[in-house]
Amino acid sequence: MIKAATQPVMSPKKPDTDLMALVEAFQSFNRSTSTLNQAYHRLEAAAQELARELEEKNLQLQRKNQELDRAHRYLEDILASVGSAVIATDLEGRVTIFNRTAEELTGYSLDEIAGQNYHDLFAGQLGQESPLMRTLINGQPVAGFERELPMKSGDSITVKSSSSWVTSTAGERIGVVETIEDVSRVRELEEEVQRRHTLAALGEMAAQVAHELRNPLAGIKGFAGLLAEDLPVDSSGRRMVGRIIEGVDSLDRIASNLLVLTQGAQGEMERQPLEPVFDQAIALIESASGGRFSVRRDFPTEPIPVRIDAEKIKGLLLNLLKNACEACGGSGEAVTGYRCHPLQNEVRLFVRDFGPGVPQEAQDKIFSPFFTTRTQGTGLGLAIVRKIAQIHRGGVEFVSPDGGGALFTVTIPII
Repeated sequence: MIKAATQPVMSPKKPDTDLMALVEAFQSFNRSTSTLNQAYHRLEAAAQELARELEEKNLQLQRKNQELDRAHRYLEDILASVGSAVIATDLEGRVTIFNRTAEELTGYSLDEIAGQNYHDLFAGQLGQESPLMRTLINGQPVAGFERELPMKSGDSITVKSSSSWVTSTAGERIGVVETIEDVSRVRELEEEVQRRHTLAALGEMAAQVAHELRNPLAGIKGFAGLLAEDLPVDSSGRRMVGRIIEGVDSLDRIASNLLVLTQGAQGEMERQPLEPVFDQAIALIESASGGRFSVRRDFPTEPIPVRIDAEKIKGLLLNLLKNACEACGGSGEAVTGYRCHPLQNEVRLFVRDFGPGVPQEAQDKIFSPFFTTRTQGTGLGLAIVRKIAQIHRGGVEFVSPDGGGALFTVTIPII
């Protein structure tokens, strides 16, 4: 029996699901990538905007800091330029501000003072009654309180203090500030005014006294001279008459000095060399000392004529040289001369002695009329020196040089 041939059975064809899934996954990835890319670009743009804003804020902050620095420096410059000393503290009394004038006035520096307790340094003998402490403790501002301010050197200086609260913009008290004015110069000016008033009154009196005194003095001297002519040269009577004449001359010089000191004469000014004026004064002093006192000259190599009243300058030099001779006990040596400073339009005359010098307690008074440290003398010599210097639009000063003695310098204009 012949078997029929059998055909293989074919299964139906199915779609390629794996490929389709891959395509869909790829498309989904592309969509996600596109979404992420768009998000990235948005984020990048946002980051750039934020960076730009941050940079702008930094620039604004930088400008603000610069403005604050300028304002701070400006305030520091103002405080440094203020003629009054300024000291500020916090509520605990610690120093926070100490300007340049305060440094110059007290001798302390800001580095030494910053953060230190005000009471320990500047309250002085007043303690809690000092202006700043009174404001800090009692809350009351103080105005124009005169007191002694301690200095770093241990001395004190007369000042006028005012204190008040330092408040914030919100009105909160954050510290106390004290302004301090040096009134020692004011006191000096007041003393100068008083001295001028005294001299003015003295001038009126001196003119009257000189007028009333010189007439009888001239008579006494004249009659004494006539009496001397009738007495033997070596007699004791003639020597006594000589003493009378010397006394009359001394009184006449005192009257003349009073007139020079108190009257406002300007002198007969003439442009002339100084050397002959020095030579005349030196010759008179050396002669009066009998050769026991010598004066060494110290002149510049190129002298300049100066506008002076020669007689008054000679009197000035005589007083200074006489003062030097007496300081040396009538014997010894002094140095005198002058220096020209054409650019400053001034000439400086000086007299230097090598005596014991001037006591420290007397140095502020040596130019005052009638003040003297010697048992004999009128105390008018240095006062007349200052007056003659003032007549020549100049001044005189004293220093104690190294090596001892005294140095007087008179500065007057060349023209």
